[in-house]
Amino acid sequence: MWAASGAWFTYVAALIVSKQQTYEAILNLIEGLEVELALASEWAAGDDGNEGYLSKTIDQVANEHPDWFNPSRAIIKFDTPTLMNLTSSPYVRLLKPIIRPFVVLSYSIRRLFDTLERYQAFVFGDVAMYQSVLPKLAVSAANIANAITHEGIPSLGPPQIGLTPEEQNYVNQIFIMNEMIHQRLIGGADSNDKSCLYLAFRNARAALQQFKNELHRERLPTWFRIMHVAAGALAWVGFWQVMRWFGIL
Repeated sequence: MWAASGAWFTYVAALIVSKQQTYEAILNLIEGLEVELALASEWAAGDDGNEGYLSKTIDQVANEHPDWFNPSRAIIKFDTPTLMNLTSSPYVRLLKPIIRPFVVLSYSIRRLFDTLERYQAFVFGDVAMYQSVLPKLAVSAANIANAITHEGIPSLGPPQIGLTPEEQNYVNQIFIMNEMIHQRLIGGADSNDKSCLYLAFRNARAALQQFKNELHRERLPTWFRIMHVAAGALAWVGFWQVMRWFGIL
């Protein structure tokens, strides 16, 4: 009887330790996600009150961002391994409330980075064109903005800064790709694309915060109480039998 009772309580103790380890592992996973969200925050205009890249006409965008014509503009990616591999986690069963918003965010980031790779391949694909255009764009941002004309798509007219038609097409394409990256793929508060980085980031961050607030160590099943009573009773009966054996009772 003592063996059966001891086996039960040993099993329960091991199960409690296992659940505690799972709880701590999920907390560590949450911490990793929070760090990566903080890293992505700057890209997603994550600070309070920032509305991101709101919808604007092509003329407005060209006037506000003349640097988007410049091929030397640096665009640096970031790594989010925990976020990207969330569905491969051994605890995915316990992460259901945050899986969908983080899958959408993962898609948003991957789509953005794929576009960035195409952008960089285009910008640096013609070294001679890059080197030819760069000195002509070495003017102040204000002068570049004043040089922009609009006929269907923005253009830096050759009469203003001396670009050849080929060079003009090159910088126009750079601007168009920058406009797609920022206005559409990153987006802003009024974006119609729920998968844009701005909205996907906020949905994932809110889901993670709610999940963290509601997280607790998984409780033992209610029926375990019956087994506790039964195991306790077996231990008592065993003790009583020993006492009778020695004639104490």
